[in-house]
Amino acid sequence: MKVVIVAKTRKGVGACIGAITFEGKSVRLIAADEGRNEQSGLEYNVGDVWEVQGAPATSTLAPHVEDWIVRTKTHLPLRVDPISFVELYMKPKVGDTTLLYDGFMQATNGGALYLAQGTGIPSHSTTFWRPDRPLQIDLEGKRIRYRYPTPDGGRTLTFVGFQEPLAEIPVGALLRVSLSRWWRPDERPEQELRCHVQLSGWFLAEQAMTSITDPSHSNGNGATTSIILPLATPPLATAQTLLKRIFGYDSFRPLQAEIIANILARRDTLVIMPTGGGKSLCYQLPALTFAGLTVVVSPLIALMQDQVEQLRQAGVAAIYLNSTLAYNDYLKGMNQVRVSKVKLLYLAPETLLRPEILLMLEQSNVDALVLDEAHCISQWGHDFRQEYRQLLPVRQRLPQAVCVALTATATPRVQEDIKTTLGLRHENTFVAGFDRPNLFIEVKQKANMLQQVLTFLTAHPEQSGIIYCATQQRVEELQGALTAAGVYTLPYHGGMASEERAHNQRAFMHDDARIMVATVAFGMGINKPDIRFVLHVDLPQDIEGYYQQIGRAGRDGLRAECLLLFSYGDVHTLHHFINEGAATEAEGRRARVQTLVDWAESFACRRKGLLAYFGENYPHEQCDMCDNCLRQKEQLVDLTLLAQKFLSCVVRAKEIFGVTHIIKVLRGSKSKEVLRWRHDQLSTYGIGRDYSEATWKHLAHQFIRQGLLKQVTGTGSLKLTEKGWAVCHSKEQVWGTMADGEVAAAAEATSYNAALFTQLRTLRKELADAEQLPPYIIFSDRTLQEMAAYYPQSRTTFSQIHGVGQLKLEKYADRFLALIQAYCATEQLAERPRSQHSVIKPPSAKPRSLLVGERFRNGESVAALQASYGVQRYTILQHLDNFVATGHALPPARLQAESQLTVEQQNAVMTHFDALGVERLRPILEAMGEQVPYPELHLLRACYRAMQMQADPQLDIAEK
Repeated sequence: MKVVIVAKTRKGVGACIGAITFEGKSVRLIAADEGRNEQSGLEYNVGDVWEVQGAPATSTLAPHVEDWIVRTKTHLPLRVDPISFVELYMKPKVGDTTLLYDGFMQATNGGALYLAQGTGIPSHSTTFWRPDRPLQIDLEGKRIRYRYPTPDGGRTLTFVGFQEPLAEIPVGALLRVSLSRWWRPDERPEQELRCHVQLSGWFLAEQAMTSITDPSHSNGNGATTSIILPLATPPLATAQTLLKRIFGYDSFRPLQAEIIANILARRDTLVIMPTGGGKSLCYQLPALTFAGLTVVVSPLIALMQDQVEQLRQAGVAAIYLNSTLAYNDYLKGMNQVRVSKVKLLYLAPETLLRPEILLMLEQSNVDALVLDEAHCISQWGHDFRQEYRQLLPVRQRLPQAVCVALTATATPRVQEDIKTTLGLRHENTFVAGFDRPNLFIEVKQKANMLQQVLTFLTAHPEQSGIIYCATQQRVEELQGALTAAGVYTLPYHGGMASEERAHNQRAFMHDDARIMVATVAFGMGINKPDIRFVLHVDLPQDIEGYYQQIGRAGRDGLRAECLLLFSYGDVHTLHHFINEGAATEAEGRRARVQTLVDWAESFACRRKGLLAYFGENYPHEQCDMCDNCLRQKEQLVDLTLLAQKFLSCVVRAKEIFGVTHIIKVLRGSKSKEVLRWRHDQLSTYGIGRDYSEATWKHLAHQFIRQGLLKQVTGTGSLKLTEKGWAVCHSKEQVWGTMADGEVAAAAEATSYNAALFTQLRTLRKELADAEQLPPYIIFSDRTLQEMAAYYPQSRTTFSQIHGVGQLKLEKYADRFLALIQAYCATEQLAERPRSQHSVIKPPSAKPRSLLVGERFRNGESVAALQASYGVQRYTILQHLDNFVATGHALPPARLQAESQLTVEQQNAVMTHFDALGVERLRPILEAMGEQVPYPELHLLRACYRAMQMQADPQLDIAEK
């Protein structure tokens, strides 16, 4: 029997379910295990279609003849509008309470409606009603009641529904009314049995409907019965049109069309799609085509703000409600939702759970509930959040809304947990794949970390990137060292003042600072598409975290570099933290660390190993976008003799020492430890002098990961394995690399005019600063590169550029076309068809701090520089601080004149610099009682250093 769920009524801890069959018969669905199942009935949602098998209940008394005992059931992938279904099969009564139940109703002295056995029995216990007067909530009794007004005080119905109570139910609302079981008070055995009238729910607004045919159901005469579905359900072609008109994209990315079609059919959907694969469009396009509101739940405040800004720029009515909003702005947003002026509403989970928000949504027409970062709902995920589990009842409170769950990182176990928790069907799960083919992935042994970082950054001039560190101390040390080396970076970690963190993040998003040195606290929710590299100087805690972090690079689909510096010291540090943590979590965390270590040490394709972890089979032997794939086979050499030397030394040292000690023995060290243990008398002493310590470390790590040796947890001592003994006895060979040299990255030709691209970026920055937006919200790098490749000369060809939607065409086309036309006229360039490309490598430019410092030295004030670059005063002061820190002189008097502090405060700060040094500002801030803002400290530190430089001219390297 196929049924449509039309009501859900509270029943103890479970629910009583009202439904209508496709023959138009009213039924109450009763679970066969209802007596022992506390969750009975909660799985149903209003508007769902179910196939149920069972039989009518035989023990119920009239009028409860609709009871149907359900023994098996199947949730069908179809949603039906309950209002239209009720109107078609159970025409509601319209008027006052006397029309209910064939006129058999009576009322107590207090107005409570009931049915008595002696006055007649109606043919059914459920009915639908549209009142001709509003019903007011009545809170005087033990339970909530609703009162229909009459001259003698009114008639009341007890409320037993799941919806949030309304102060008033308006005229014309569609109400479902039911009768309770036969009952009388225990203390009044003489009183007649009664069925009291209950209100189990309501529908406040009708929707326009259309009929479509369900060929699976016949009325017995060969004709099919129409299912009433919302007219608002749009064809995929509508979404395709909006894709170009709103977002400026010509076609869907892989799997987007299938996902969108599934959501438009109102099927609850799980989407697993890698970062940069287009997850947001999977729910944004349905949101624009649905008639009502789409609610997006995200734990990342920065991301929701960023997406709302991008949607507004595209002309979409989107808002967010979270703790960052001022009180009046918060109320304004709620009012916009109430009057249906919003298409997408972004909420943090804790905001959604607030009672006023839930009540607001239940009074709104919510078509879709989107759970972004859905892995947070799983206790097996790397980022489990308890508040996400609390979202489950929200689905029950918004039964008409299709549920969409999305995530970029979910192992098969996490995927199954999400589906089980949310009740999602397997056929409505879409896995777009985890591969990010534009990311080049590389792992190197960490040796001289600072020099490795500087070498890497030199190869990526003027590119946006993130350098991830494991600790706050590492962030401060590395950021300070890079500043001293002349590389302008900004720090970000949880120990900084919130004002400074917010400023630094904004500077990065607005391209005022290209590089962030940060803990993993930075980047969550960052939607900046042109991050060209992610560099890990410390080992992440697991593969999920690592893959999520590198996923912040290359979101625009262009090539991005991901480098991990690996060392066993980091592994031991992670194990130390695990041992200090919760014992119940230790085993799982150790296993995840070891999985990452195994991957980092492997010679196999990096991409293949990563995808296998997430349950995906990479179809190729090599990806040619990782270090291992690009390391030519000819580089592998026979290491058998060197392995035998190393293994022999381990055996002769009684297998109780670690890598460092064994290398000292091999290289003939005179260290106290070697001499104390008399290891200078071993036959292996000094037999490895021909190779450096770094080379032996590199070899030792290969021997360990190839299974010749194992390290004892805690002590790090080395012991030979069975395979290691086989190598010692020349029964097996060992192949590997002699040194962890540089791996040549796959070349990528840039297909755009670099000079024009630079001018377009300058114009973009100017427009973005004027609108106080991150530049990529105006246009992405990919969009500018296409402009610089095809030279569009008209609005028609400009509109064909990737990322140019209708609103952006109207808003920005004239400015960009004027620049392109002027450039092409000067360079005598013609517009190109999109099939042709020019290959020109873009030049590097001076760092911003160098430009700012030179202009200040040439006489421009801080205010003038601030106006010129369109940035905050704090940013200019940081640039000046960095300029002086890298050895360039500035006039101390001019710097001091820019300070907004009193002379006494300035002198106090200078005194603290004398006592505490200038490397860290936090101690100075604390010494000043946190009364001096960070911008002033940056300015006075620049002044202090400039004074030292003036006293010792040898410190000035500006002219060297």
